[in-house]
Amino acid sequence: MKDFDVTPACLGHCPSWRPPAIGLLAFLALWAGATATARADPKVTVLKTPNGGIQPQAVVDANGTLHLIYFKGDAGAGDLFYVRRDAGQERFSPPIRVNSQAGSAIATGTVRGGQIALGKGGRVHVAWNGSDKALPRSRGEYTSPMLYSRLGDAGTTFEDQRNLMQTTTGLDGGGTIAAVQEGNVYVAWHAVKVGGPTGEDNRQVWLAVSSDEGKTFGKEVPVNPKPTGVCGCCSMRAFADRKGSLYLLYRSAKDSRDIYLLTSREQGKSFQGIVAHAWKIAT
Repeated sequence: MKDFDVTPACLGHCPSWRPPAIGLLAFLALWAGATATARADPKVTVLKTPNGGIQPQAVVDANGTLHLIYFKGDAGAGDLFYVRRDAGQERFSPPIRVNSQAGSAIATGTVRGGQIALGKGGRVHVAWNGSDKALPRSRGEYTSPMLYSRLGDAGTTFEDQRNLMQTTTGLDGGGTIAAVQEGNVYVAWHAVKVGGPTGEDNRQVWLAVSSDEGKTFGKEVPVNPKPTGVCGCCSMRAFADRKGSLYLLYRSAKDSRDIYLLTSREQGKSFQGIVAHAWKIAT
């Protein structure tokens, strides 16, 4: 299972920006090695996002089923929807709204959209930046929440959305999510501590971990081994492998805008960081 959008991006603070009306899903690299019955050669399929949605995010499970979320509505206060398409089928399933509160998702800036992961038993997990209308709110001066929901046991509805920000504020760039078959779910974002110093130099990567398939999450903790700062309007991506390792890719902000890779071999308990790419630019 693989998230197809794994590259950090930064468009800057663009409150007037609006996403394009057309959403083309030109992302699918369906690797044949996913199952024993798959073809020997990879196949690339270009699809249009169903139902006129934009900002698609997708994962493909071991059976070849495509799981997809997309955004619809006003860029500052819209909704996320989930659909699936079984291997060998041409049509997607009827859409299910992910966010339990209407208008509580955003699409502004492309780096703040919903993110999807598959966990134990193929359960769908989704995390997204909440809109100004979203509930529950976060603490501090900037109250936009980092929201999470998972597909219910029956597979027909998503559970009530939850805000995972308990001690942090200043959510800006996109959050990220990863999950593994053992039941762990990881949601990460960058922010500052409530009541602490502000500014990009003081932003940190924060991680909330669930060990029970997303039923409950622990309080978020900072995971940067050293104070690099974090580019506020930049995206971030997480990936967890079958060996229990967790990887976080983000962009720093303290002295430059380097790309950092954080790696945990202990299911998120501690991290080591390296500069994946030095980028001496102040924008």
